[in-house]
Amino acid sequence: MEKQGHVSLWIGEIQTEEELTDYVELVYTEEGEFLPSPFLSDFDIDIDDFDEDFLEKVLHENRVENLTDLIQSCSYDHAVILRFKSTMETTLPKNINAAILLYNIQYDGRKDEIINNGYTFKFVGSVPYI
Repeated sequence: MEKQGHVSLWIGEIQTEEELTDYVELVYTEEGEFLPSPFLSDFDIDIDDFDEDFLEKVLHENRVENLTDLIQSCSYDHAVILRFKSTMETTLPKNINAAILLYNIQYDGRKDEIINNGYTFKFVGSVPYI
């Protein structure tokens, strides 16, 4: 799954910035070990393949209608948007207000969508960002 120069993208719906942060942040035990975040667990991503310094998240207060508006403030946004535009429909499903980007990961899509009481996220794909 680890692949330099690629970014994997999930889009979804979640209520607050705090909930999104809790969803993606690793949990550290009192012994200094870390446990996978709910996001990593939901999508079956090995914690050893993951570097939290290469995770970016974005939340909009309201629904966002297209991919450009959703991730335009993220790292490498122009390259990422351009590459996703060539592989997918960039008009988003209803109720999308959040995105999670993992850089240097080419997720294999083994789990493509999580629907939970407080959030929903769908894997969109992986593209080169450089």
